[in-house]
Amino acid sequence: MTSTDPNDPIADALLGESTYERLRVERYALIKRRIPQKLVYQSGLLFALALVAPIVATYPSSVQAAFPGGDPLWSSPLVLWVGVYAGSIELGTATCLVAVAIARRRYEPSLSESQVHALLNVEDVASMFGLATGGFAILITVGFFLLGHAGVETVTAVVESAPRNPYGQTGVSVPVIAVGAAAAISSCVVYAVGRYLSSR
Repeated sequence: MTSTDPNDPIADALLGESTYERLRVERYALIKRRIPQKLVYQSGLLFALALVAPIVATYPSSVQAAFPGGDPLWSSPLVLWVGVYAGSIELGTATCLVAVAIARRRYEPSLSESQVHALLNVEDVASMFGLATGGFAILITVGFFLLGHAGVETVTAVVESAPRNPYGQTGVSVPVIAVGAAAAISSCVVYAVGRYLSSR
């Protein structure tokens, strides 16, 4: 069968020669976008995580003084580890998506339907973890840091109501600025790879 009107991507996938595209369109998935688009979304989430650095850098002086050492940009608060976890999820799942895209492009003419289903399963799991689990963790991280701009009273209230101080220093020192810089670089790399794959 030959490809149809490119302005109708669903019909094009169903009637085209790509087994991968046909099965991708036919199967149920919560996130139906193609891999390059998913990578762009993940780069956006990593960029959001990178915003923790400018957020804490612009804290009022009263809030900065509440952080260990009085410099939140170089502190390693407990809540930052949620962001580290989220960033790791984004990078890991983005790597999985890129691997699926490479495998599909390299072997597609000879891939069986069962092999395509296996690749699609990996894609679906990576998409859910990256865009749902990782995205939620990034929103929590950024949200906690944004509370600092509500004033020292808000930060104090959060600390007093939490079972453990989310802004307290952790044993392993990973400063906010390092996480922000790593997230920014990762965001650019994931975005570039997504755009590259979409142009192929």
